[in-house]
Amino acid sequence: MLLTLENFVRKERGFMPPAQRSTSITAPANFLTGPVEVLECVRAAFSQPPVSHRAAPFLHELEAVVRQLCGLTNAGRVGILVGSGTLANDVVGGQLKLEPASGLVLSNGEFGERLIDHARRWKLTFETHRLAWGRPFDLAAVAAQLDQRGKTGWLWAVHSETSTGMLNDLNGLKRICAERGIKLCLDCISSLGTVPVDLCGVTFAAGVSGKGFAAYPGLALVFHHHPIPPSPDQLPRYLDLGFAANEAGVYFTHSSNLISALLAALRRLNESHFAGLIQAGTRLCRELRAAGFEIISPEEHATPAVVTLALPPTLDSLTVGRRLEQAGYLVGHASEYLRRRNWLQICLMGCWAESALTALLSELGRIRATVSSSR
Repeated sequence: MLLTLENFVRKERGFMPPAQRSTSITAPANFLTGPVEVLECVRAAFSQPPVSHRAAPFLHELEAVVRQLCGLTNAGRVGILVGSGTLANDVVGGQLKLEPASGLVLSNGEFGERLIDHARRWKLTFETHRLAWGRPFDLAAVAAQLDQRGKTGWLWAVHSETSTGMLNDLNGLKRICAERGIKLCLDCISSLGTVPVDLCGVTFAAGVSGKGFAAYPGLALVFHHHPIPPSPDQLPRYLDLGFAANEAGVYFTHSSNLISALLAALRRLNESHFAGLIQAGTRLCRELRAAGFEIISPEEHATPAVVTLALPPTLDSLTVGRRLEQAGYLVGHASEYLRRRNWLQICLMGCWAESALTALLSELGRIRATVSSSR
C-alpha cells in the first residue's frame, strides 16, 4: 500500500511549513536532526568575511544574539562557546561539580543516558531515575524518589529526548523542583527552536546553534539566570562559565561567521513558526499511524519536530535509510542506538519543503510495498 498523504498535501487554512525550500535545489531533502537545512539568509550571513572577536561589529552582533536568545527563552543570561551540545552539557556538569549537595539524573532515552555519563565523568554524587525509552516520566514517582533520598541539591534531565521524539514535562519538572528547593538543570538541545521554551525557574540549560534554531552547528549555549563567579581552582579554563561571564562572553577566539548565521536564523522565529511546526508534526504522525507505522512516543507526549518509527522485522532500518538516501531523502538511521533498535527518524527541525516531505513518505510507502511483495 502506498503512503499517499493526501490530507498532508492539501493546503488547510492557516497552515504553512516552518520554512519553504526552493524546489530548484537538487541537493538531498534534509530530514535529519542535524546538521539541518538552513535558509538562504543564514547562508549569506555565514559567508561574510570573518571579523575579529575583539572588534566592535562582532561584539554588537554577539550582544544581539544574546538578547534574542534570552528574549526567546525568558533566561537572564547565556554563555556562547565554540563547540557542540556535548560541550554545553559538560559546562553544566562542571557547575554541578561545584554544588555541595548530591543530585538526581532522569533518563528515558539515549540523551538521558548521556547525561548520566556526563555526571559519572564529572564524578558527581547522584542517583538515577530510569524508565524504558519512549515512556513519559511519572512525576509523582520522581517526587517520591526525591523525598525518600533526603537532601537533593539538583535534578538534571532532558527536555526533548531526541532519540524517541519524547517531549518531557518541563512545567511538571519545574513544579516538583520549586516545591523542594532543588536546582533544575536541562538539556534543551532539541527543544529550543522547535517548541516554546520558558527557562524561568531553570538554573542551567544547554542548547546549540543548529537543530531547531536552523543555523549551522558549532556554537554551544549555556543559559542561566544568576551571576556566576569564576572557579579557576576547580574547573578547566574553557569550561569555566564564570570566567566566560567575567570576560563579557568572549574569552577565547570566537567565530563571527557562526554568530552572524545564528542571528539571521533567530530573527525568523515567531509564534507562527511554532504553530506551523506543531501542525506539520501532527499531520505527519497522523498519516504515518494511518499507514500502519508504529511511532515510539505517545501522541500526548511527542515533540512535533522528531518522529521516531519502530520498523517491523521485515524492514531493516539501515537498509530503508540508505534506500531513502539514494532516492534523495536524508533521514535518521545511522546512529548506533537507532540501528540497534531498528528505528528510523523523520525530523522537521530545519527548513524543508512540503512537497519533499510528501515525496519522502510516498517513497517510504513504496519501499515497504516492495519488501512486502517480495516475501
